[in-house]
Amino acid sequence: MSPKNDAPPHGVVVDIGGSNMYDGIGKRLQEALTAPYSPTSKPTLPDELLYDDVGLPIWNQIIFTPEFYQTHDEIALFDKYGADVAARCQAGVTIIDLGAGLVRPLLPRTLPTLNEWWLDTRKVGHLLAAFEKDKVPAKYLALDISRSSLNHNVKYLVEQHPSPESSVTCAGIWGTFGDGMSYVQKISTPRLFLSLGSVLCNDPWPEALAHLKFWADAMRPDDLLLIGMDGHTLPNNKEKIWNAYHSCDDFYHKFFLNGFKHANRLAGEEWFREEDWELLAQLEDEPTTRHRFFFRAKKDVKLKKMGRIIQKGEEFDWFDSHKYGEDNVRLMCYKAGLSVIDVWQAPGSEFRQYLARRKDSKDQRDDADSAVSGVSY
Repeated sequence: MSPKNDAPPHGVVVDIGGSNMYDGIGKRLQEALTAPYSPTSKPTLPDELLYDDVGLPIWNQIIFTPEFYQTHDEIALFDKYGADVAARCQAGVTIIDLGAGLVRPLLPRTLPTLNEWWLDTRKVGHLLAAFEKDKVPAKYLALDISRSSLNHNVKYLVEQHPSPESSVTCAGIWGTFGDGMSYVQKISTPRLFLSLGSVLCNDPWPEALAHLKFWADAMRPDDLLLIGMDGHTLPNNKEKIWNAYHSCDDFYHKFFLNGFKHANRLAGEEWFREEDWELLAQLEDEPTTRHRFFFRAKKDVKLKKMGRIIQKGEEFDWFDSHKYGEDNVRLMCYKAGLSVIDVWQAPGSEFRQYLARRKDSKDQRDDADSAVSGVSY
């Protein structure tokens, strides 16, 4: 008997908790703003404030600028090695795209109207094309916090795989990672989890390892995890990294201002006014390479409902990007209980994709011999 696949039918988006998530975001926002402030440990605002239905199309434009090499590198890898990924998968695999809303089409450098959000191809479409070409039956399941994103993405992908004879079917699940984890446990087919655009490993080492382990612990022996990770590090790649995040400052300005508006809506009062905050950025090389966007208060900011005053000069992190080379990612996978079985590197780049499975008794390695520069564990 074939394994059961409880994923939604072709073209359907289901609510697995997405309609309830904003209560949680508001709570985390309050926790960040009320946490004891320390100059050595800056509070971080929730990323979900940025990736709403207004912020996502702006982010989409950012990641398809020529300088944002990660997107172009990942497409090149799918075009070159997508067939290898498909060949590793069993027929009937369920492909679960973690954070699919961050994968967007190429757009011109103007703010889109609603109908322009999803024109052209999507990054993951290059991978699904390989499954279709080689006739590997697969169910693509996009997990995202934006229902609008899912509706448009799934509609587009259905148009790319319209035939009843298509090898690939596509659907969406609307919710958080936690919602997604609960949902995919019901799927008994082999599963391929996708972490594209440095989704799972884009954190300080302990948090990145925890996020990776969260999914690794749920994997079964016949599951696979494909991890895209940027390995450009300082000092050799300083200009390339900086340009990736600063070739379109006007887009980032709109992106963060929309996040301010989202936070203010949840708060029910204006905690974040543009004139009260300075947007800054920096590159760090310790403990690992990181590009950091952060906000610094230009004056004392009163949060009346919370009885809190943010002092002039206090900083809040929001949207940082960590870079890990191959040795780091391999070690992180090992410590998460995974074994890397394939690595593909983009041409002329330090961006790589790692295909991993759960470790078994054959996977032996001495942690004591695995020192990685800049990382403590």
